[in-house]
Amino acid sequence: MKNILFGLVVISLLSACSKEPESTSPVADLEAGKAIAAADCVDCHGMDGRGENPDIPNLAAQSPDYLVEAMHAYRDGGRLHAALQDMTSGMTEADIVNIAGYYASQPPLKPLATTATPAADSYSEGASVAEICEDCHGEKGVSMEEGVPSLAGQQPVYLIVATGEYRKGERGHEGKGEMLEGLGQVDIEKMAMYFASQTAPERDPPPFGDPVAGKAASAFCGKCHGSRGISHDPMVPSLAGQEPVYLVNAIKSYRDRERHCEAEEPRKSDQEIEDIAAYYSTQKTLASVEQFANGKELAAKCDRCHAPTDRERKVNVPSLRGQSYDYLVKSMKEYRGEDRDNSMMHKMSAKYDDEMIEAIATYYASQTD
Repeated sequence: MKNILFGLVVISLLSACSKEPESTSPVADLEAGKAIAAADCVDCHGMDGRGENPDIPNLAAQSPDYLVEAMHAYRDGGRLHAALQDMTSGMTEADIVNIAGYYASQPPLKPLATTATPAADSYSEGASVAEICEDCHGEKGVSMEEGVPSLAGQQPVYLIVATGEYRKGERGHEGKGEMLEGLGQVDIEKMAMYFASQTAPERDPPPFGDPVAGKAASAFCGKCHGSRGISHDPMVPSLAGQEPVYLVNAIKSYRDRERHCEAEEPRKSDQEIEDIAAYYSTQKTLASVEQFANGKELAAKCDRCHAPTDRERKVNVPSLRGQSYDYLVKSMKEYRGEDRDNSMMHKMSAKYDDEMIEAIATYYASQTD
């Protein structure tokens, strides 16, 4: 009983500590905000807060604090948009607060019919494309061929980049460019997402190396490749569950400067390299992405920050419910491609293919607060 009470006290304290401060924005003059909106904002955002085209977000029913922060960012150069910078540069703080208050006070917009069509099953299509790789890399990308790398559970962005380089002949592998020549970029992306969503049975220890010694020897590798060889960086490959002979050959090529590595790793002996390969090869392979889920399931992760049912706790984060489908797709693709500067959003969206992004956008665009 004491343990239960202690746990409740701890939870209460943590909840109190984690609670974000409530909005402290000045009270807005909604009539003044309406007048400014009619003069300066209506052409793009309308009086009801609906964006006039896919490049323009909906403002209706957004958090006023978020809208104030966004206008500050345009005014101060944190967000780049010449027209908005010119407009906000001449505004007083009261003007900004009043505009934000006016649009925040508008009722949620009714969803518009989207132009989205039901997407094809990219997972199945990815499996079909992947067949050309499975002769060498094994069924579902789990290699049992000595010296041939596994693709299962690999970071999708890494697979996309590597496959593109093989296709263009920028990685030295005779015959692979010709094999991949007929694949388009979309095919490569679907194949990468398919392999990335796979797991694999744990491998038996190889006939060389000591996995226990390899765990300690892999400390330097873990700086980039993650704990137990599970990478969380889209451009850094995972090593967990990798084919052991391939690992030995790859690590030796980095040691001998036949391959380039950004990190200047201390030179390892052949025995240390075999130990490291034995350790990583026996670690469990985890899928780096989920097999395709529907928009609602995918959006559950977005709601951790954008939580429309609890927005008062995250006043500086926009609501996505009722937002324009086209604008959401455009924005998420920009985050994925790092055309928008937000490292957290890039890491999240880097694992999403176009179908997943479209599913998330379709879900949010169909919702109202």
